[in-house]
Amino acid sequence: MGFIMNGGWVMVVLLGLSVTSVAIVLQKLLLLKSTKIRPNFIHSIKAKLMADGPEEVWEKLKNSRKLVGKIAAKSIEKHASSEASLSSEITELTKPDVQELTSKMNLLSMIITTAPVLGLLGTVLGLMDVFSVIAVEGTGQAELLSAGISKALVTTVTGLSLAIPLMFIHQFIEDKIDERLDEWNTVAVQLVAFLNDRKSA
Repeated sequence: MGFIMNGGWVMVVLLGLSVTSVAIVLQKLLLLKSTKIRPNFIHSIKAKLMADGPEEVWEKLKNSRKLVGKIAAKSIEKHASSEASLSSEITELTKPDVQELTSKMNLLSMIITTAPVLGLLGTVLGLMDVFSVIAVEGTGQAELLSAGISKALVTTVTGLSLAIPLMFIHQFIEDKIDERLDEWNTVAVQLVAFLNDRKSA
């Protein structure tokens, strides 16, 4: 608590930003985990299509609670449609999940940008207090001045300590989101290609 008080109101704001960023990161990691596609998912759907046929597989998948199951069902249902039509259908189907995955990422980016600036502001405010002490007490109070400077630098250290790890975490999550979107697209593309190949064979 003393560490926070040393930085004044800027430290309180930085603490709030830290809690917010942790909440966003945890939410994104949980969402990415819940939308993960099994490595053999496409292979298993292809095997079922060969064994049971498109109609029966579609019946089993159409009420799936998982998005990947819905994508597979939509791909089977619309495999004879044009590429543009199917792409539009898949985009509409995945839109809520895409929005959920990408929401608050801009806020996380803003925290990364804002935290060091707030830290610098806290340091400048702290140094102003130090100079006020110098104006009153002079430069003879070495211990008092060093303590004041140390307090002033607390916010800058905190801001950088928050922003630097978040930069890497933000990029990691962005890459994982792109990877997930590619996986969803791959499910549709591969299943449609498989069904069309079977039809033309």
